[in-house]
Amino acid sequence: MPTRIQVKVVTEQIQYLEEQIQVLEHVIERMKNVVTKSKAWLEEKTDQSSVSYIELSQELDTAATALLDVTSHILNEGNMDVNKSTPSIPQPDTQTTATYLTVESPRQLKTQVQHAAVEEHPELERRLAYIETTLSSLQDTQHKSTDDISEIKQWRDNIVTEHSDMGVNIEQLTKKQKQNFRNLRKQMSEQDNKVKEMNKEIESLKEKESKSNKTLERLTLDMKEYKNNVHKINKDMQDYTDKIESITKEMKRHSDLMAALQEECDKILCKTSSQIEKQNVLYKLLQQRLMPIDKLIQIFNQNLETREERITKLETIEDTIALLTKDINLLESRVCNRYVCHLTVYDHTYVCDGLMLSTFREVREYNGQHFNETTGKFVSPHDGLYLVCGSLHEWEDKRIRVGVIAGDRLCKFIEVKCADTSAAGSVVVDMKKGQELYFEVDRADKNAMLSSYSSFTIVSL
Repeated sequence: MPTRIQVKVVTEQIQYLEEQIQVLEHVIERMKNVVTKSKAWLEEKTDQSSVSYIELSQELDTAATALLDVTSHILNEGNMDVNKSTPSIPQPDTQTTATYLTVESPRQLKTQVQHAAVEEHPELERRLAYIETTLSSLQDTQHKSTDDISEIKQWRDNIVTEHSDMGVNIEQLTKKQKQNFRNLRKQMSEQDNKVKEMNKEIESLKEKESKSNKTLERLTLDMKEYKNNVHKINKDMQDYTDKIESITKEMKRHSDLMAALQEECDKILCKTSSQIEKQNVLYKLLQQRLMPIDKLIQIFNQNLETREERITKLETIEDTIALLTKDINLLESRVCNRYVCHLTVYDHTYVCDGLMLSTFREVREYNGQHFNETTGKFVSPHDGLYLVCGSLHEWEDKRIRVGVIAGDRLCKFIEVKCADTSAAGSVVVDMKKGQELYFEVDRADKNAMLSSYSSFTIVSL
């Protein structure tokens, strides 16, 4: 059966522990929530996808700090309340008894009481028996209190020892947790640095993407312009064909006119011959009539000069007819062979001085195959004029100059100097059948390279 003091001490300890349990329940519940949230984040569940690593680390730090604060508070409160929670054992009030009895032992008290009862009054015998019972109960209580005090002291020593051990463990745990916090902060700083680097890379990629979009827009405009130019060239070719047809008709008309002139010349020759015969007859008649010789010579010379002038005019007309006939034959024998070749350069094509562009990413030919993809040279299928257009695009600030060469003759230079810009040029080349045309790098800076936006076009006029 526990004593009243033991019950009181145990009750106070129970109340203290219940209060601490209530304080710890809130912290433990918070720690459980953070642990559950962290496990869900590690398993990459959909409901935790919006939580970042920094926010989760801050919540873990807050939960661990709250646990350490509560543990330190409990430890400090426990060390301060150890002496306060140990109740003092009440001692028997012997001073009151000493005022009535001058002996220390129950036997002496009994003897004195008996003598007093016999001498003074018979009622004292009853009081003596009551005092003996009270003394015996007080002695028993004193023995039990002594045992309780020794037990409480032993229990208090154990509690102090446990509290000291707990303090050492908590201090070690605090140091370990602080070290973990330092490592975690270091990891977080490294992670932040990586995030900053990633953001910088993303910004640079965005800038490159914007530059690429601008370049693509410029190239789209250039392609539209080239299409318009090709359309204009086709229109000019059609106009040129119409002009040739009109010239052919005009030449036929001139030919008919020349035929008529030839007939007229023949008639004039016939008339001239008849006139000469008449003059011969007249000369004979004059001779017969004895006309002066000087006068006859003068008339003859005049007639001779007139004949030479007419003959000269006829020869000039014949030469003109011959030239016009030759031009008509050339126009009639001319065949308009339309041919188009478009070449696209590979992306990041490194170039150097004296390099001939011989490999292309795309080669498109229309109305024939006259471009040799092995040597990178165009072979003219027929005599005529060819329109050569070129466009160069450079990724960096490097200088590149490409020449258009037909046979051994340099026809045109195309040069680009700035990054993300294009340089274009065109030239009309008069080529013979079988003559070669190619593109050669005349000048290039170190590590210069062309992009896939560089191209060349050859059109037969």
